[in-house]
Amino acid sequence: MNFAIIVAAGKARRMGRNENKVFLPLLNRPMIYYTLKAFQDCSIIDEIIAVAQEDDFKKISEIKSQYHFDKIKSIVAGGAERQDSAYNGLTSIKSAKNNDIVVVHNGSNPLIRENEITECINAAKNFGAAACGFPLKDTIKKTSGDFVNNTIDRTGIYQIQTPQAIKYGLFTEAFKNAKKKRLKVTDDVSLVEAMGKKVRIVPCSCENIKITTQDDLKIAEAILMSGGNTPNFRIGFGQDSHKFSQNRSRKLVLGGYIVPNETGLEANSDGDLILHALFNAISSAIGCKSLGHYADPMLEKGITNSKEYFKVIMAKLKDKNMKISNVSISIEAKKPMLDSYTDNIIASLSKILSIEKESIGLTYTSGEGLTAFGRGEGMQCFAVVSLN
Repeated sequence: MNFAIIVAAGKARRMGRNENKVFLPLLNRPMIYYTLKAFQDCSIIDEIIAVAQEDDFKKISEIKSQYHFDKIKSIVAGGAERQDSAYNGLTSIKSAKNNDIVVVHNGSNPLIRENEITECINAAKNFGAAACGFPLKDTIKKTSGDFVNNTIDRTGIYQIQTPQAIKYGLFTEAFKNAKKKRLKVTDDVSLVEAMGKKVRIVPCSCENIKITTQDDLKIAEAILMSGGNTPNFRIGFGQDSHKFSQNRSRKLVLGGYIVPNETGLEANSDGDLILHALFNAISSAIGCKSLGHYADPMLEKGITNSKEYFKVIMAKLKDKNMKISNVSISIEAKKPMLDSYTDNIIASLSKILSIEKESIGLTYTSGEGLTAFGRGEGMQCFAVVSLN
C-alpha cells in the first residue's frame, strides 16, 4: 500500500499571520485543499493521514466532508517540530508492511502534480527512498558578514521539495536511529541519509514551491490563474435567443438593464437573453442543468425577473467555492443599436455578477444579415465565462 502523510501543523510566522498558513485562501479555497486533492486524485495513493494542530482538526474534517476526500482516514496531532509531526504521522499507521511506501508532503506545497507523486513513489520502491526537487538555477554565494567569501558551484545542486517517499520499514528504522543519536533534521530523507543510505532524486516542476511568504502566495495564485496546475479553473459557454415581441409595450431587458424606448423580446420571463446565456455558461462549467430546469418552477409561481433566476446559479457557484473571473458576451442582432447603452449594461452586470466592470466584455454584430437575427427578427446572445 501507499500511504500519504500530509504535514500541516505549522504556523504562519513568516506570513505575518496568526492562523495556520495552510488555511489561507488561494483562489477562494484554502491552500491545503489543493494539496489534499492532489493526493486524493492520485490513483496509487491508498490512504491519507493529515497531521495538524489539534485546534485545526475541525477545519480538516470540514474540508474532508465538503470535498469528499474519503482517502483521509485519520487526523493526527502534530509535534513541536516538523520531524516530530512526520513521526506522529508514521506511528499512526498500524497496517503497513515494511515494503509499503510512506509519502510525506508539506500541506504548504499545493502545486504538486499527480505524475510527480507517482514517480516519487516508484523511485522509493526501487531505491528505498526518494525526494522531489529541481536543479538550482541561481548563482549561490557564501558570505562572511556582508561580503562574498566564495561562489558555490551549483552543478548537481538541487532545491529539495516534497513529496518525499520512503519504504515503511526503512523509515521506521531511520527514526529509531535519529532518536538514538539525537538527530534533528529539516526533511524526511535526511533521516535516511544519516544511516548512510542513498536517496533517489526525482525531478519535479519548479512550480512545486513551498509557500512560506506573501510573495510565494502571489506566485501560486498566478500559476493557478494561468490554469497550469489548477483543478478548479473552468470555462463555460452559453447561448440564448428570442424573437421580438409583437407587444410594443414590452420592455427590452439586457443584463438586468432596461433599454429605453425599445421593444422587448418574446418570452415567458422578461426575456433577458444576456442573463439567460450567462446562466447556461456558468451552469455548464460547474456541471449543473440548463436554465429552464430551474426557471420553469419559478415561472409557475409568477416569477419572471431573470435576476431572480440568476441568484440560483450564483448560489450553486458559491457552493462550489468558485467565483466568476471573466465574462465575454457577444450579441447578434440588426437592431437596436446598443453601443450607447454598453456602459449601462456592463454596470448592471457588474453588480449582478459581483465582478469588476473591467472583467466584462460586450460586443455586437449584425452577421451581415445572414440569419434571422441579422435581419432584425430577434436577438441572439453567446456568453463565455471563466471560473476559478
